[in-house]
Amino acid sequence: MGKIAEARRYCLSSGPEVNIEQIPHLQRAAVVWIFPVGSHQEPKEWPGLAHLTEHMVFSGGEQFVEQQRLMPWVQQQGGRLNATTQQNYTAYYFEVDPVDLRQGLLRLKDMLTAPRFAAADLLRETAVIDEEFRLYSRSPHALASAALHSQVEHPSAFAEFHIGNAEVFGNDMTALGAALEHFYTQGYALERSQVWIASPLSCQQQYDEVTDCFALPNTPSAIDSQPVSRVVESAAIGWQNWQGEIRLAKQAGLGITQVIEMSRLSDWPILVELMTDTAPGSLCQVISRKLGHHLSVRVERHYHDNQQIFFTLWLEGADFSEEDAQRSLALWQQWRIAASQLSTHQFAHYRQLAQTEARRLPAMEFLREHALGFIFATSTENELIPTPLQQALSSINYFALLRSRQESAIQTVECQGLTCQFQVSPLVIRGMTYDHDAFIFYPQPRVTSKDVLPITASVCHDGCEPEGGVSMLLRPAAGAAISDEVRAILTQSLSPVFSLVRHAAGKVIWQQVNGNDLLFIRFEQFADLQECVANMIEYWPSELPASSIGGYGSLSLRELLQNVPSLLAEKLDRWMVHFSGLTQPDAEILHGMLSHLPLSWQRFQVDKLPLQQNRVYRAPESDSATIVAFIPYPLTSYQSLLVYQQLAAYYESAFYHQLREVEAVGYAVACRQRVYRDRWGLQIILQSSHLSTQQLYERVGEFFQRLTLPEKGLTVQTDVAGESSGDEELDRYLRAHLPLETGKQNDNDQDFTLARGHRALIERVKDKQGGWIFIE
Repeated sequence: MGKIAEARRYCLSSGPEVNIEQIPHLQRAAVVWIFPVGSHQEPKEWPGLAHLTEHMVFSGGEQFVEQQRLMPWVQQQGGRLNATTQQNYTAYYFEVDPVDLRQGLLRLKDMLTAPRFAAADLLRETAVIDEEFRLYSRSPHALASAALHSQVEHPSAFAEFHIGNAEVFGNDMTALGAALEHFYTQGYALERSQVWIASPLSCQQQYDEVTDCFALPNTPSAIDSQPVSRVVESAAIGWQNWQGEIRLAKQAGLGITQVIEMSRLSDWPILVELMTDTAPGSLCQVISRKLGHHLSVRVERHYHDNQQIFFTLWLEGADFSEEDAQRSLALWQQWRIAASQLSTHQFAHYRQLAQTEARRLPAMEFLREHALGFIFATSTENELIPTPLQQALSSINYFALLRSRQESAIQTVECQGLTCQFQVSPLVIRGMTYDHDAFIFYPQPRVTSKDVLPITASVCHDGCEPEGGVSMLLRPAAGAAISDEVRAILTQSLSPVFSLVRHAAGKVIWQQVNGNDLLFIRFEQFADLQECVANMIEYWPSELPASSIGGYGSLSLRELLQNVPSLLAEKLDRWMVHFSGLTQPDAEILHGMLSHLPLSWQRFQVDKLPLQQNRVYRAPESDSATIVAFIPYPLTSYQSLLVYQQLAAYYESAFYHQLREVEAVGYAVACRQRVYRDRWGLQIILQSSHLSTQQLYERVGEFFQRLTLPEKGLTVQTDVAGESSGDEELDRYLRAHLPLETGKQNDNDQDFTLARGHRALIERVKDKQGGWIFIE
């Protein structure tokens, strides 16, 4: 799943195990450092201490402080970083350009091995985690997960998992600091940790860069083809079978929670492909057809070690009655038996799909999953044998049913610091029989059903990179966008079409890129693309609700950001299409077919329409204020764009440091370069539980007014770095067909300085130019 060209392992006597790998498909260098300590290892009297330790480590070490710390430094380099605290491990990871690998690793090592646990930092981070907890406690998925964990009988630590908040941390910072020091000393032992380093460069090149970071020996030890991640292993997870009714605030659904024993974790992505398939004959589509609802499917992984995976298969989009739940459970049990009988050919097909998805992951997410054991980049003959996966499917002994019904009576249960509303009752499985032949696993020579036109299925072997071919790009028209509601309906309705494309060795990408919803479909042959369009017409909803900007005041921050294009739009529900690689007659055929869709069409063009200015929303049930702004750059030339990009990289770290770390505005604080509506600009995000939107806006203005640019200037950019879709082919397509307006590329405009660009942006913030969204 992203082949390793070379791998080396270095086992140090008094340090971490260091793994260096060359993975050619990666565009950047990535580092993942894993410590086998998490919330299950924290003292019971200090819930959330593991999460607090993760936050505190980012305050810096002995050598790199202030703006030279890892977080601001990575932001200044245009890289990415993150960390996660799980039940049985804590991981820190980042990605940068390969030339910056050594400097990034030095900073990561400094903060992890010599952290500064200052009292001021402790006070700030406990407040930040409390803000994070407030957001977390309003998440339907978090509440459902907490309700589930409250019913796990053993190990008991699952019910005690906690991210921390002001109440459990208390006011005695001295005692909390002492507990933090002790937890770090006991849990962050270097000899128990693992460091994973990967990039497209050779192992020797990476070794030369990082050898002095750990004093690596000249000769590596042998590296296993399937290394074992050093996470803490739990006792077998179990509970009494129960039926939980969980009231989800946003979306109703059914969850089937399972514990599966897996001797080979690399089979997990293949199982996910099988479970989340939405093609005709898949588990999701069979249940949807039986119940008469359009359902979506997702998998939530709660926990894993080297022996077992604890997860929930969610079927969402409708309320499930008692009878619906029983029928769905019976179908799932039959699907599990059918899936455990995959042929080697079918196993290889789903493995290839999993590999394709893995290759689309950003470098640091790919390396993290690889380090945890879920992605093995080596390829052996044994991996093509479905027997371990079949055994794992047969090993499922524990499962629970999670159901949401709006009319159900509920009780309140406290778990993990959250107030969960649900019911518990014994799970009684009724005997039901259905046709085992209802399920289809691919590849199939032809798919035939009354619901879908046939499409040929074939397998694209690992490493296959087709050339030429035909493609179609569908997107909202200039000045238009779709709402989250419309996006969700289209995703559900067209999911069988998208899955058929993937099964037929085509490519489909349906996501937001550069602030626009894009549907990109590609095949090698025109006949396949034509058949796909016919399927789209067959599955496209006959009616769609009009996209509306109403009701955004109650959205979560993540949902709000997804809808920023809608909030900045002049018109809604207008579309345009572009073809590539087609002859004129073929293009006319597809244009004629697409005219049957219930859409308003416009000519394909770059968006130059003006943005909305200001919108204010009231959120009566929210206890926080939020600002989301997009400020387009006033570009005059290509040189001016390079200058604004340099400023954006500087703003990102300075903004985070000033407003989150110094002024403690809140948890969600960001200022970064983005593209919306085919324009380059700055996106600002601020959310606070103790400041009003007006106060947040004033803080933004003060930041830009008071900011002092470095006397020595900033890193000189020679090219513009745009947002990536995660797919190289689509990125090339967008660069060729949707060029962003940047002025003449030969016009260097040497008079356009950093100070000039900064002054221009100050004025835009002062006048609230661009799109500003205030939620009070």
